[in-house]
Amino acid sequence: MRLKVHTKATLSDAMTALEKANREVAYQAALEGIVLLENDGCLPVKPGKIALFGAGAGMTIKGGTGSGEVNERHAVSIREGLEMSGFTVTTGEWIDEYARLYEAGEKAYAEAFRKKLMTLNMTNVINLMSEPYQYPFGQPVTKADLEDSGTDTCIYVIARQAGEGADRKLKNKEYTLSEVERQNISLCAAYYEKMIVAVNVGASFDMNFLDEISGINAVVFFAQQGTMGGKAFADLVSGEATPSGKLADTWAQHYEDIPFAKEYSYLNGNLNEEHYKEGIYVGYRYFDSFHVTPKYPIGYGLSYTTFSWDMEEIVVDQTKITVSVRVKNTGEQYAGKEVLQLYVSCPEGRIEKEYQKLAAFAKTDRLKPGESQIVTLQFDFADLASYSTADAGMILEAGEYRFRLGNSSRNTEVCAVVELDEEVVTKHLVHICERFSPVEELHQPKWKTAEHTGRENTDGEHTGRENSDKETNVPENVAHRAICASDFETIEYHYKNPDVYSSEKLDPILNKLSTEELAALTAGAGIRGQKKFFEAPGSAGFTTGKLLGKGIPNVALADGPAGLRLQKRSALMRSGKLKAVDPFISLMNYMPDFVKKLMLADPDKNILLYQFTTAFPVGLALAQSWNTELVEKVGNAVGEEMKAYGVTYWLAPALNIHRNPLCGRNFEYYSEDPLISGKMAAAMTRGVQKNRGCFVTIKHFCCNNQEDNRNRTNANVSERALREIYLRGFEIVVKEAYPGAVMSSYNKVNGEYVNNSYDLLTKVLRNEWGFDGLVMTDWFATGKGLGDHAKAIAAGNDLLMPGGDGAVKAVTKAVQDGVITVTDVRRCAANVLHGIMSSRIYYAFCKKNGTLLR
Repeated sequence: MRLKVHTKATLSDAMTALEKANREVAYQAALEGIVLLENDGCLPVKPGKIALFGAGAGMTIKGGTGSGEVNERHAVSIREGLEMSGFTVTTGEWIDEYARLYEAGEKAYAEAFRKKLMTLNMTNVINLMSEPYQYPFGQPVTKADLEDSGTDTCIYVIARQAGEGADRKLKNKEYTLSEVERQNISLCAAYYEKMIVAVNVGASFDMNFLDEISGINAVVFFAQQGTMGGKAFADLVSGEATPSGKLADTWAQHYEDIPFAKEYSYLNGNLNEEHYKEGIYVGYRYFDSFHVTPKYPIGYGLSYTTFSWDMEEIVVDQTKITVSVRVKNTGEQYAGKEVLQLYVSCPEGRIEKEYQKLAAFAKTDRLKPGESQIVTLQFDFADLASYSTADAGMILEAGEYRFRLGNSSRNTEVCAVVELDEEVVTKHLVHICERFSPVEELHQPKWKTAEHTGRENTDGEHTGRENSDKETNVPENVAHRAICASDFETIEYHYKNPDVYSSEKLDPILNKLSTEELAALTAGAGIRGQKKFFEAPGSAGFTTGKLLGKGIPNVALADGPAGLRLQKRSALMRSGKLKAVDPFISLMNYMPDFVKKLMLADPDKNILLYQFTTAFPVGLALAQSWNTELVEKVGNAVGEEMKAYGVTYWLAPALNIHRNPLCGRNFEYYSEDPLISGKMAAAMTRGVQKNRGCFVTIKHFCCNNQEDNRNRTNANVSERALREIYLRGFEIVVKEAYPGAVMSSYNKVNGEYVNNSYDLLTKVLRNEWGFDGLVMTDWFATGKGLGDHAKAIAAGNDLLMPGGDGAVKAVTKAVQDGVITVTDVRRCAANVLHGIMSSRIYYAFCKKNGTLLR
């Protein structure tokens, strides 16, 4: 048998040096992404006998479901990790019984799934993705379980799964404790001297049970930590390592504390329209501005040691700000790392402001007791500008900017005051994404119009304010600096269609293509159905294989962002083609047996090829490290695997904002804060793209902040909130790390599908930010009742995924009918071809065909 396509999958299933190295990177990332929320001195505990209960004890969730899944060789559970670190788990029978309960529930779910599938009712089929199998909460812990455990120490692991296609349901206890868990934890807390609760969830969780159940000594937010999470957890629990993770989100005391919480997604009774009434007041911006006490603030996390910090110096170099801080480990026993966070309160004039916003952060090295280090926090003062709807510009208002230094948003002190002498317009922009349905946004009660009539202006423009809650008195020893309006540059943008990419190598190929062939280049290919030059089994899709005769090979696009999602095992069939052996996504496990038999190959009857990739901590967990250098190492590790298996575009990182904790895909995203999101995604991008011919695809651009009805929901959002919250993270990545690709999101923004939005894809992304890479749609985001194929091309969406013949015909016909121009199609085709020609696969294709240019 001879392969009909090229692949870099291997015949050996032995663990490679790369796999071993990347498991170590995953371990280090997990160590820094686990957050210690509570500890009365119970932790760390020495290895010994330990009782272990809960849904996540033996079946620890390493990542969410959907495209964010990774098919790694093996993920270490919390039980395995504890045993690897010298603990003896004495409750194995309870854990094994839970596994049987899980399997029985999964079997019943599969039967119901198949019945719905066989009805051929499309509504039922579509809803299958939005009703994933949920982990059982677990069976009761009995008195015998406690007595037989033979230890005074217990860990109870709460677990919840979430994923693509559905938001977390309050009624299903996906955000809160179930009754059986409440009873179990109460029983264990009363029996054991040391009681530790671990939260194995990919987003924030209701922690009110801590106020209702006494005897809980420590709480660990494990999140979802990938292939080595269980080992990292055990090493933190035992004191082998010291916790250094910090929350990347604000955790509310009660779900209802979140602004307009009951109007989110499915809770508002209208999945077609989502109104972003909170405006800029997302996460800590709301809690800090409206005096709502959170359960845990953003940036919060405990350690086994203590730290002190003192500002050494603040330097204002024109518009560049550098704050130097000496951080010291003031503990006596444990080494550790601290995260310094710099927030700024901006002066208030005609533009309403949040109480404070994050301007910079830095993480120390591992400091031994008594050891200190000077860390620097740097940013451009222009980044503090607010968007003025009235002026269509970014504005710095004159006055005092108060810098607040600390280790969470609620543990800071004013460390400096910088005064701007005059108002500055940092950018002249144009209005984008016009709203047809005005959003009545939330405003701080102290803000009123000049006439003090009590009427609030929905655009956030004000001419007066009353009763500021910001400190009027600043400590005498605080550094004061001046910054001059004359030092700032006002950036002007030119709004136009970008030039068609041109190069000496690309032009001769592009010039030979007909209009239909140009259209084919803009339409990608799915997993099946087209001839390919190259295949990375398990890829989510490919660029077209129809133009091989024109010197254009296909390249692979593989899912993320917790690692590279590829087929772990593939079979070489008699036809010379590759066929999957294992389900490439968990949903396939529930398909009827005859469907799986058609889709999957028998591993015992065929030659097997292997691709073992690494499951890294999910995006939220990586953000909780607050360590961009570490995230860049993770990116490089992913890039090395892309290089090893021939993937050109990684469909990651994802950096949508955690607008609400119920979003089913929050595990994939980084934070509620755009600065954290942007910096983490930029670090990941730099890491991946260190590897020649490997590119990221930052996603989902933009406002993909819910999963229910994600293909059709309309995000009604003000221009200010759009620019300051939902676009800001993407802007940081584009300008700092130059990602190879951007994925447009499924949803509409203010009535227009993002993939059809010229404002977003051309005016903002290319004209304002200077993006020069490839823009692709999310999968099946264009078509009947969705975004229009041709309009997507005209808007600047280069690649329609997975495209297919229908998209080619629609684009070709649109040119013939004068709806779009040949230049529109050529512009998009050139961007696709440029990416292909920059890949390693193009090099291999040319070498094989003897067309390699030297």
